[in-house]
Amino acid sequence: MRFLAADLGPMGIRVNAISAGPIKTLSASGIAGLRKMLAHVAVVAPIKRNVTIEDVGNAAAFLCSDLAAGITGEVTYVDGGYRSVGMSLPDDAGPG
Repeated sequence: MRFLAADLGPMGIRVNAISAGPIKTLSASGIAGLRKMLAHVAVVAPIKRNVTIEDVGNAAAFLCSDLAAGITGEVTYVDGGYRSVGMSLPDDAGPG
């Protein structure tokens, strides 16, 4: 993103990316363990739910709008905050 933003910025083109959390879609249904992944994220993510297609679409609409005119070269995580706490262990997990 940063390199594309640097290359295209002088032409007035902003470049950003969205990194979405797991979403239940037709194509995602082919991923082994998707149900467990969705259940884990819903419990661990700060918003205590999975993100939706609408959540991702809203973020994309924002990034494409003039409201984000000063944003370029960024990755926006639409994952309910999972990225910030995703490596946490279950309460009953002991050390090592």
